[in-house]
Amino acid sequence: MAKISTYTTDNNISPNDKLIGTDADSNNETKNFLISDISAYISGGISANLAVTNVLNASDTHNQVPSGLDTPLQVTFGISQGTVADPVMVDASGNVTFNESGIYLINGAASFERQGSSSGSAVIAFRALINGVQAGATKVVELRQTETIIPYDLTIPINATAGDVLTWEIMRDSSGVNQGGLYSHTLLGGWSNVPSATLNIYKVGI
Repeated sequence: MAKISTYTTDNNISPNDKLIGTDADSNNETKNFLISDISAYISGGISANLAVTNVLNASDTHNQVPSGLDTPLQVTFGISQGTVADPVMVDASGNVTFNESGIYLINGAASFERQGSSSGSAVIAFRALINGVQAGATKVVELRQTETIIPYDLTIPINATAGDVLTWEIMRDSSGVNQGGLYSHTLLGGWSNVPSATLNIYKVGI
């Protein structure tokens, strides 16, 4: 009988293909196992043991307004939180540092607003950066009138390496007027006040 290593390699795997294995529940009999059954077993095990842990909650109640057109402003999320002993931490400048490698879910929210009395449209761009390099596409909010508020919320996954630093920037683009930014609001109806920016980070593990 030929050795398994001498058989031709098949690179076209299908769900009905089979692998040879040992059935521990049947006196270690040698049996064939369908690729589809193995895949379902592995997926079920991962789903059952998948843990998502909240590792950071941060928010800033200060208005965050760029100093002029085409001048980036780094978004902040309040006071510093976390230490190097935590999976992730954020400082008062808005630098989010990952201290443990792994997969994270990043949920961020911001309250874009235009104040003042000028005419024209305000074009506020924003982006994420990892280690100072833009990650993903630039996004934009256009505010055509004053006293206009647009809430923006997004959730993104990130496969971080220990030491990675995540930041966000906003900018009043010169394709619009020199107005707009991230604003906080005090509510009178008994609910909590609206922060200018919030950040929630969850670590995904098995």
